[in-house]
Amino acid sequence: MHDQDQKNIASGFDGTLKKGTRPALLIIDYQCAFTQPELSPFASPCEAQLRDTNKLIDAMRGLGPVIFTSVAYDGNAMDVGPWIQKNPVLATLRRDSRHVEIDERLHYDPSQDLLIYKTQASAFFGTPLAAVLARHGIDMLLVAGTTTSGCVRASVVDAVQNGFAPFVVEETVCDRSATRHKSNLIDMQSKYAEVVSLTSMLDELNTQHQFLTSKESNTCA
Repeated sequence: MHDQDQKNIASGFDGTLKKGTRPALLIIDYQCAFTQPELSPFASPCEAQLRDTNKLIDAMRGLGPVIFTSVAYDGNAMDVGPWIQKNPVLATLRRDSRHVEIDERLHYDPSQDLLIYKTQASAFFGTPLAAVLARHGIDMLLVAGTTTSGCVRASVVDAVQNGFAPFVVEETVCDRSATRHKSNLIDMQSKYAEVVSLTSMLDELNTQHQFLTSKESNTCA
């Protein structure tokens, strides 16, 4: 790439979001319609991403909230809005259908995790997500889910706009298009988020666990 092109693309976007000490994990739309190709055209192969997301879920236990989202609509699809004009298949995502259930391969625990149903791309739009994160004092939002170029990106943009620093864990997000997946990761890293490896984030969460354990030990002493 020409030096001037690189400069134009960067345009000053060379900063780094700071890691926080109160993390939450947001898992976007790993519902059956998006994870099981035999069920819906929305789905993409994501076995590896689901396994890596489970590693993230397990590492988050005891540190902060784990929040799942699912795109779901009323039976008459009145709550879809004009989005359905772009893709009529959205009407299959009925609240009473298997399409909107969280994939059973994930370590979703309804006794402690939050499931938010949404009607639009962003996990923040028309949902209590921002209020929940604020209530828990979250300063680092880990992001997993699908699709990278759609609902993940929309949620990441809204996260930073709502004051929550987003950290996209690369191995835990996927897209039906490899090209769109790659280009949107590059763009999110440049402008709105930190795109991090699973290994580095697991190391970070392990460090936070050790800090909490040390803190509790000192308190008991």
